[in-house]
Amino acid sequence: MAWYPGAEKMELQPESDEQAAITPTQVIFHSVAAPWTPRRMYEYWRDSTNLESHFGIGYDGCVGQFIGTETRADANMRANRRPDGTGAVSVETASDDQSTDPWTDSQVNALVALGVWLHRRHGVPLRICPEWDEPGFGVHRMFPEWSNGGTACPGDVRARQFREVVMPGIVAVAGGAPLPPPGGGSGPARYRVTVNGLEYGYGAHGPQVKEVGEALVRQGYGRHYRSGPDEDWRDADTLNYQDFQHGLGYSGPDADGVPGEDSLRRLLGRLPSPQRVSLAHVVAAARTDPGAEQGHQTYGGEVRIVEQALADEGFLEQRWVDGSLGTRTVQAYAAFQRSLGYSGEDANGIPGQRSLQALGRRRGFDVTE
Repeated sequence: MAWYPGAEKMELQPESDEQAAITPTQVIFHSVAAPWTPRRMYEYWRDSTNLESHFGIGYDGCVGQFIGTETRADANMRANRRPDGTGAVSVETASDDQSTDPWTDSQVNALVALGVWLHRRHGVPLRICPEWDEPGFGVHRMFPEWSNGGTACPGDVRARQFREVVMPGIVAVAGGAPLPPPGGGSGPARYRVTVNGLEYGYGAHGPQVKEVGEALVRQGYGRHYRSGPDEDWRDADTLNYQDFQHGLGYSGPDADGVPGEDSLRRLLGRLPSPQRVSLAHVVAAARTDPGAEQGHQTYGGEVRIVEQALADEGFLEQRWVDGSLGTRTVQAYAAFQRSLGYSGEDANGIPGQRSLQALGRRRGFDVTE
């Protein structure tokens, strides 16, 4: 298997070991119809489908590789592996939901650099594929044999970019021309940052994204949403966050719509944690686990976070941090409640919103409903 040195390796299993070998003779570019990072693409193919591509490229030009280029991937229908053992390398790229936006300058540069490596590593010829089974470079929409009877992927704008920018760039750089630096471009910022272990900015995904969007709406900075915020960061999130930054008095590069630690803290009143615990889940575990079979776990992952926090506070022995909210954990939680000044039924070992939030503030986890 061949692995591109310019990519972060995120190997999909069992596909990487079990799928048939190919001799790569084609490279086919796609759009994923979502503003995903390579990590998000990897998680989707790992958890949600048995289809995959060899590579994924985010808006910022970061490249992930999921399958070695001499192993079949499943994104190109009949081009995946032909009877003679040849096949196509597939490259997914982040896009808007309808695949109507252009590749960013950073994506174009990443596609060119990857195309040059594939040409040099596997001898893929520097031309656009003249037929569906002939060597060269192409985009997914070019031949019905590359899809289930035809597709618009990767969109009209990107198909034009492929012919006018990407393919000429691959030919030029393979011939010795330097790779141009990323251009500035206009429009909303499309990069991500990590704050306290969580991603924010275009293409970020997760409950922390929705929390920011909902907070922006509550504070009157939601005018760019066509529908309510969700767990995927899009241009609307960036534009709304930029409005919020302007409201704080930020300007220039400090107001590009991508969160920083200070503005995020001012929006939410805290920095969200990658560890999250549902109060309802923990309460359900506290009412179920003590009477269940020894070691029973109702919500083991979240309970373990609470148990570790109790252990770190000195209320539970480390050996009982096992994901089962049994009698010892209930007793430990009751002792924690008493340390907060609770008594009687308010210190019965069943977590409440205020006590669980107090434990979370001390030990770095967030509490949801």
